[in-house]
Amino acid sequence: MLLTYALTFLCWGSFLNVVAFRLVRDEPLTGRSRCPHCTATLSWYDLIPVLSWLMLRGKCRSCSQSICPLYPLIELVTAILMCALVYLIPGYFASYFVLFSALIINTRSDLDTMLISRATTLWLIPVALACAAAGLLPINLLESAAGSLFGFAVLYSVSWLFKRATDQEGLGQGDIDLIAMIGAFTGIAGAWWSLTIASILGSAIGIAYLATTGQGRMTRIPFGPFLAAGCIIYTLFGQLLM
Repeated sequence: MLLTYALTFLCWGSFLNVVAFRLVRDEPLTGRSRCPHCTATLSWYDLIPVLSWLMLRGKCRSCSQSICPLYPLIELVTAILMCALVYLIPGYFASYFVLFSALIINTRSDLDTMLISRATTLWLIPVALACAAAGLLPINLLESAAGSLFGFAVLYSVSWLFKRATDQEGLGQGDIDLIAMIGAFTGIAGAWWSLTIASILGSAIGIAYLATTGQGRMTRIPFGPFLAAGCIIYTLFGQLLM
């Protein structure tokens, strides 16, 4: 059974890669997959999750340009996280499946382009509210709405204060939209823990990255993946954290 789940979610991760790539580029979600370098249409045997990337040694069959390693990484991460949901939180799988899919898409697009689409943040807040009202989340409708407003208010305030103090943008609007969506699915506690974990991870990894690359402190580092990681950790292990 686990193998069936893993294979299914690997394919789902491949689809999330396509959605993440096309959403931020305003490309239609329908249509055959193409190489981003030479635009050659990819055959089905070049689209097998993880395996095709390994067999092609990370290069396009047509133009030999490198294929971004985010593709197999996202596929593997999707399979691992969705399988964890199935076994750890089966009662709320449907709602968290939507949440985790959105987090994976936003992580992929933020790492790739430092952009996050509102189609996978703000547009999903009504979905979270509906799930909460229908009992498909472990929070009620009021807690869902409060979590969304709390997350948005906190990160918007941080962004506004940073801008006032430095006259520079510290956070993108996509990050603020993302924490609002996270709060809608997880409530105030989920938004708070997601922000806390993201801040710790972001600081540690950001400092290490700047130290090893020698780049300046004003180097832009995407914050969305850290928010997503914080939310995933809280969702899967929230009881232990509390």
